[in-house]
Amino acid sequence: MINDIFKVFGEQTGEILFEIIKDCMDDYLYIFDLQNDTFEISQSAVERFNMSKNVLTDAANEVMKVVYEEDRRMLAKHLADICEGRENVHNLHYRWLDKEGMPVWINSRGIVIIDQQGKAEYLVGCLNETGNKRRADNVTGLLGGPEFLAYLRGQKEPITKGFFMHVGIDDFGAINSSRGADYGNYILRSVAGCMKECLSDKQRIYHLVADQYVIVDLEASSAEDAVALKEKITDKLRNFIVAENYEAIFSISIGVIDAATFCEGTEECRKKFEFALKQAKSMGKNGFYIFDQDDYEVFLRKGRIIATLRNAIVNHYDGFEVYYQPIVDCQSKQIIGAEALMRFSMITEEGREFVSPMEFIPLLEETGLIIPAGRYILNEAAAMCCEMQKYIPDFRMNVNVSYVQILQGNVERDILDAIQKYSLQTECLCVEMTESGFMDMTPSFCKFRKTLDKNGIPFVIDDFGTGYSNLHCIRDMNPSYVKMDRDFTAKAMNSDRDYELYKNIIPMVHSINVRICAEGIEEKEWLLKMKEMKVDYLQGYYFGRPCGKKQFLQQYASGINVK
Repeated sequence: MINDIFKVFGEQTGEILFEIIKDCMDDYLYIFDLQNDTFEISQSAVERFNMSKNVLTDAANEVMKVVYEEDRRMLAKHLADICEGRENVHNLHYRWLDKEGMPVWINSRGIVIIDQQGKAEYLVGCLNETGNKRRADNVTGLLGGPEFLAYLRGQKEPITKGFFMHVGIDDFGAINSSRGADYGNYILRSVAGCMKECLSDKQRIYHLVADQYVIVDLEASSAEDAVALKEKITDKLRNFIVAENYEAIFSISIGVIDAATFCEGTEECRKKFEFALKQAKSMGKNGFYIFDQDDYEVFLRKGRIIATLRNAIVNHYDGFEVYYQPIVDCQSKQIIGAEALMRFSMITEEGREFVSPMEFIPLLEETGLIIPAGRYILNEAAAMCCEMQKYIPDFRMNVNVSYVQILQGNVERDILDAIQKYSLQTECLCVEMTESGFMDMTPSFCKFRKTLDKNGIPFVIDDFGTGYSNLHCIRDMNPSYVKMDRDFTAKAMNSDRDYELYKNIIPMVHSINVRICAEGIEEKEWLLKMKEMKVDYLQGYYFGRPCGKKQFLQQYASGINVK
């Protein structure tokens, strides 16, 4: 290929132009021999794009494999126009594929070299990434992320000590929105300046994106060094805010990781780097967090569970199951209904693992997956209620509803659809919510509650005795009954003081025409005490643990006394 360069530029300069200049630029220099269908590009392009070598024969086809599929027709037409003499200027914006197969916007510019017969012989030019991150930031006056990576990669010895400090300005968006972009830039520049003043000669700072920076120290021997630097920066920023007469009051959050993490690979280092700042911000403003592997494992597990939940829902709820726990009448001890409980298991390297509801239900709510999952459980529970009514005609099913389902979904419609689908009486499907789920009387919740009342669907307050429990709340909600929290029940059965409180709550609740279900009944003595206190319904391990549909039908379909 070097011989082709000689033809274009002459023997004196060909090797210099291609072999030396290409190593002195960030863009990718290329020569396309149009007549012999060969293509050569800077070796660095092989490291960036989806190509295995920098010299391609059968170039018309091989180059197209690197080009994003939607842009291939446009490029092919353009090259044909050049070869046919209809076009002599090359300046195109289109996309190449990176190593992961993701499209990257590039600008390819070049000149067409014509042979003695007047035909296009060479296309010579350079290709650069138009979406590439800037190597420096003019606002803060700092070098950017690419230079940060270049500095680390340029170390002669493996990195074995030191730290990376990931700094983020808390609620920076509020400064921009209230004071404008110019003032926001002033803050970015000032924060950068304050931090630079705190650094030693062995420490460096780079601007990453928006309101984020990284401070690098490859000499520090302990976490205390990072703590000391954090204190210096915090003091400096506090003085700046005072000097500005509190025009902008802000703080920074800082996540710290071991610099040796870079030796684990760029991608793994990036993940831990981002995680550290996220953890710091989760602590509230002015957060400071030093990376902990155990915390990171919890974070990764959370991600795996979310991915598995999403996959399970897509695959017809594979891994989800509904368990049922009996609810009995306190005086007769006959089963009158059950609570439907969501269960989930996933396949791991060790086999099938049952995930605690305390772990996976908050993740369903956080991601919004509780909406489809809740709809599935609702329909399964309604079908089970219909099945049980063959044996116990007045059997009722309690289904838990999350506030996320009310706020983001249309759960009242789902409830009515399930009732209609299985021909249930509306009073046979009871909706349970914990107190924390309705402390805010939002329009969405009021609309939901109104729909339940209008259709005669019972509403149950779950876990009463925790959080903000009060009779005012019960009066406003006007539930069919409340369920006393199992821990509250256990305390009452083991403490005279808690027992007196428990016992006095019952007549007060009854006085406003609301019934009571005591959860957590585990012993016969507890049952007897509940009868004395005139509790209406009971639920707990004494009557039966939650179990699957088949086992529940076998044990309770007869409708006889449970114990």
